[in-house]
Amino acid sequence: MSRVYETIIAGLNSFDPDERRLSVEASVRFGDREEVLDKLIELLKDEDKGVRDAVANSLWHIANEFDGTKDKIIKGIANLLLCEDLKLRNLSAELLVKFGKSALKDVIKLANHDDKDIRKMAIDVIGLIGDDSVTDFLIEKLNDPDPNVVTSAIEALGNIGNDKAIGKLIDAFQILTFAQTQIVESLGKLCKNSGLKKILCEFFTETFATADDPILKCAIVEAIGKAGDSRNLEFLMSLTFDRNIAIQKMAIVSIVNICAREKCEFKSNKHFFKSFFEKAIEIFNETDDREFKLNFLNFASKWIEHDYVKKFILNLLSERNELTEKAIDILNSNAQDFLEFSLENETNAENFIDLVEILLYNCGKIFEDVGLRKLVVDKLTNVFYDVEHEKKITVLNLLVSLDVKTFEKIMKQLQELDDPVFRDYADMFGLNFAK
Repeated sequence: MSRVYETIIAGLNSFDPDERRLSVEASVRFGDREEVLDKLIELLKDEDKGVRDAVANSLWHIANEFDGTKDKIIKGIANLLLCEDLKLRNLSAELLVKFGKSALKDVIKLANHDDKDIRKMAIDVIGLIGDDSVTDFLIEKLNDPDPNVVTSAIEALGNIGNDKAIGKLIDAFQILTFAQTQIVESLGKLCKNSGLKKILCEFFTETFATADDPILKCAIVEAIGKAGDSRNLEFLMSLTFDRNIAIQKMAIVSIVNICAREKCEFKSNKHFFKSFFEKAIEIFNETDDREFKLNFLNFASKWIEHDYVKKFILNLLSERNELTEKAIDILNSNAQDFLEFSLENETNAENFIDLVEILLYNCGKIFEDVGLRKLVVDKLTNVFYDVEHEKKITVLNLLVSLDVKTFEKIMKQLQELDDPVFRDYADMFGLNFAK
């Protein structure tokens, strides 16, 4: 036994968590030794999170580097689902999902355990692994005596996405009354890429008509949106006037999600559309749902002819995030429209400056129009003294490219006023203005 190996084994048993963690990281080179594997699997129960995380990482590397170790590691991790400690169960579940299909054999055994809580967690893991080879097994689990296990099986079938589950879930809808909302949610996921979309949407609309539970009705409306079938738009539009506000909002979200697709057309009169768009903006501002926000921007990009849509897009320029990038793409594709709108209407000064900066960089040719360029320069000059220091610097940069004479005129004015903007800009670019 080498001195290094002995030191690592001793370190794994140390009272010092930092030493244990470092020893765990070093133990990977001896990952084919049974003693090391047993100790690492045991250390998944360590009280120190840093040690547990290091063990999880080391076991993953060992399983992929040393032949014959993966089965032992997965079995050891799966057994942690039997622990009473919820943290250990969650860690075990996370690792088993990471191992994917290789872990299914051991997880399926646990899904047949006598303890209903272990069965439920095992089925949750199976659903997250997402391999459709277990579809038949999960369909059988719809007959489990425990309602929570059945609910997990329903959700897992939705995650896996095998069409084979659709008929079974529809049949189960009237029987498993305690899980009707979960069945609808899973059918909504299945509907997304299914060849049975028309049948599913008919089921949804018929069920909506007879349902009394507003939560179930909201789930149905959301599922229709996920299905993405434009034939349901008229039905969804009627729901935007529903007495239940939650159903109204979900109908709007579903319409946006359907119409964000390239070939979908949203046909309505201008009064309805304006009201609809304003309600959608409220949802956009309230939600943290990234997918809906991006879908709404795709939807809005098709309606740029409306001034209130342009205004909404321009207001996103101050966000400085992924949504801003999408808004910039829309601006670049409709540069002339946005610039003319900003010149003709009262636009937020900072948004106008941002717009000009974006278009000058990405669509510079638009400023070859002398008349348009003059209007832009005039407006930049007008808003210059209304904005903060940093934006003033930006305006000066823009004027250098658009109209040097105006730039020089403003710089002289700033110099006479001994304005800090003058000093900062001159220092930044090494300029020398004579008094």
